[in-house]
Order: sequence, then C-alpha cells, then structure tokens
Amino acid sequence: MRLVCWELAKLRGSLALLFALVTPGLTALLVLLALIAHRASPSWASVIGQFIMPLWAKFLLPMAVATFCTLVAQVEHRAKSWDHVLTQPFARWRIFLAKLVVVAATVAGMTVLVFVYAYGVAWAGGTILGIAPRGDPQFADVARTAMRLLASASAIVAIQFWVAMRFANFVVPLAVGIAGTLVGLAVLMTGTDKAAWVPWVITLRSVGAQGDPQDA
Repeated sequence: MRLVCWELAKLRGSLALLFALVTPGLTALLVLLALIAHRASPSWASVIGQFIMPLWAKFLLPMAVATFCTLVAQVEHRAKSWDHVLTQPFARWRIFLAKLVVVAATVAGMTVLVFVYAYGVAWAGGTILGIAPRGDPQFADVARTAMRLLASASAIVAIQFWVAMRFANFVVPLAVGIAGTLVGLAVLMTGTDKAAWVPWVITLRSVGAQGDPQDA
C-alpha cells in the first residue's frame, strides 16, 4: 500500500490522472451530440448497449489503456529516475506490481466513469431537450457486461504496461495500442475467427457481436 500511495503521489503532478478523468467524458459528449442530432427519444438499450458499450470496448478503451500506461511510464522515463526508483528498499517486483495495480484500478475507474457520465448526461441533456431516453436503464446488465469487459481487457493492460515500462520512447507503446486496435477492428469487419486469440479481439467479443449487454 505504501508503494501504491507513492505511485499515486507521483501521478498527481502528471497528465495521467487528468487524462483518466477527462477521457470517459468523451463518450458522454458523443451521447449528447447524438441526442441533439436525432431529436428523438431513444431507448436506454440503444444509448448504452448499442452505442456507449461498443464504442468504449472497440476503440476508446484500448487506446485509453495504451495512453495511460505510456503516461505512467513516462513519469520515470522522462525524469530518468529508474536508477533511483529501483534502489529503494523494496523488491523490484513490488515496485512494478504497485504501478500495475494503479494502472488496473484506473482503467476500472475510467470504465465506471464512462457509464456514470453517459447515464448522467443522457438523462440531464435529454430532459432539458425533451428527448430523455426511455425504457429500462439496464443497470444490472450493463454492470455485468462491464465486469466481463474489464476481465477480458486484463491481457491488453498487461501487454501495454510491459511495453510502456520496457521502452523509454513513448511512440512504441502507443504504436502497439494503435496496431492492436486496428487488428481488432479488422477482425470485427471481416468476421474471421482466425485471430480470436488476439487480446484486442477477445475484448471486443466480450460485449457481444452488436455490443448489446443482453447479447454478451
């Protein structure tokens, strides 16, 4: 816990925490823009299950993981402080585990914020515009699918974390994240099952073919 608190203290002076708070809001902004553009009252199933869930799983989550891991690693790489960090009176695996715990917890927190922001903005904006979403909000289904999504994304988190820690050049982990996301999208568009083992593909399929929580 001391190492985890130490890592959090270091992140306060970086863009990492700001990124974690702001990025989930992009999905809520897109929800609001969609409501304004359609000028109709959609169902919660279409807003969350068919729009927010697939958008987060297919594109924003993998890129958010890649970017956040890069920002966390750059705290040490940019300051060239690895020699100091690794000479602290803690086992090296504990130091890296503390960083990984912070990354994993933040990714989970971002996913929670995505749906909190989306529900809040869709309800508030829809109420003001007179087109608030209707029907069952599907809180339980969304929660179950979000947990499945996070479990399936653990491989992506592990890969991006290792790459970000291993390479000082920030371009490398970002390139890995972009390449993995493009592979996942290519598999989704072609419908092939030959790359089902790719972590980015596993994450996509964890939310179902259409992103509907009930279909996952």
